[in-house]
Amino acid sequence: MSSPGPESQGDAARLLFVAGESETRQVLERLRGTGLDVFAERVCTAEALTAALAHSWDLAVCGSEVTGLGFREAAPLLREKAPSLAFLVLTPRWEEAELSAALAAGTEGYLDMGRLAQVVLEVQREVRRAVERRQVLQAEERRQRKSEFLSDLNHDIRSPLNGIIGYCDLLMLEEGSHLTPNGLHDLGMVKKNAQALLSLINDVLALIKLEAGRTDVVTELVNFRELTEECVGTVRETLEGKALTLTTQLAEQVYLLRTDELKLRQVLLNLLGYSVQATASGRIALTARAEGHDALLIVEDTGEGIPEEQLPFLFEDFRRAEDSRGRKVGGTSLGLVLAKELTRVLGGSLSVRSTLGQGTTFFVRLPCLVEDEAS
Repeated sequence: MSSPGPESQGDAARLLFVAGESETRQVLERLRGTGLDVFAERVCTAEALTAALAHSWDLAVCGSEVTGLGFREAAPLLREKAPSLAFLVLTPRWEEAELSAALAAGTEGYLDMGRLAQVVLEVQREVRRAVERRQVLQAEERRQRKSEFLSDLNHDIRSPLNGIIGYCDLLMLEEGSHLTPNGLHDLGMVKKNAQALLSLINDVLALIKLEAGRTDVVTELVNFRELTEECVGTVRETLEGKALTLTTQLAEQVYLLRTDELKLRQVLLNLLGYSVQATASGRIALTARAEGHDALLIVEDTGEGIPEEQLPFLFEDFRRAEDSRGRKVGGTSLGLVLAKELTRVLGGSLSVRSTLGQGTTFFVRLPCLVEDEAS
């Protein structure tokens, strides 16, 4: 059975010695004496070096005790098989010509074995750099795998939900006249809840894309009056059974904006949707005006408000806001997190102000006024 490779050693520093036994032992003893967790392998032939380079290493250390496999012979193999792998050269004596050759070969350091403490410091430094790079790459790989997995999962969930919504529409169209009022109501509730779940899943997918850096901004001229009417119409469908009024007031300067329409729609829908969930009765108002070359969009509600100590965390993942009685409101803050990130992607900012017993106000500031319209 083959011995485990360096990849199985967790966060241990992975050192490949192309060196003699005594050189390797001296360096390793000093390194382990510093408390550094080290996994090391020593090779002494070109064939063994080639085989070892099939694995991932943090640093190669080339010594002088192996005949025919000094840094001059090892460097071409390192460049060919592992071009990003840093290597150090150990020498029993300092020579100017050898130093020049080592630097030309691409070494990170030419170290005198007579100054072992300095050798150890240099090895530690290079290992630390390599381990940090490896950890960043591993984190990026894990994040990418998670992103791809969740994207696939979201797609698998969205497909049957779209099917449910489609069949609800089909039943209402073909069988609506034969259903009782209670049956129509129940079918409508099935569709409404499926749409709510689909909206939540869409938010998750959008956040995944933002996290993965896979979201592009498509800048275009946007008829903001029409966009607002669409968003308000969508939100009004969720007001059934609530004593809530929803009003809009738009200044003429914001009728036409230059931004990404889909992302701006998502921001507005999420902020309005949050206010609907957080407000049992009263008023929700969407206003927009120009301030310099920025558009200021304000979503204000008359809900019970959010405690001041919770406001700094309102836009964080996996949190829920509480009202003045400590009840969870507005579901998770996923929609707010997405609104915050989308606003940032659009070059703007999203802030919040809330007063217990009076309500919550969101402020979206975007640099999206059309130049001729800016005051």
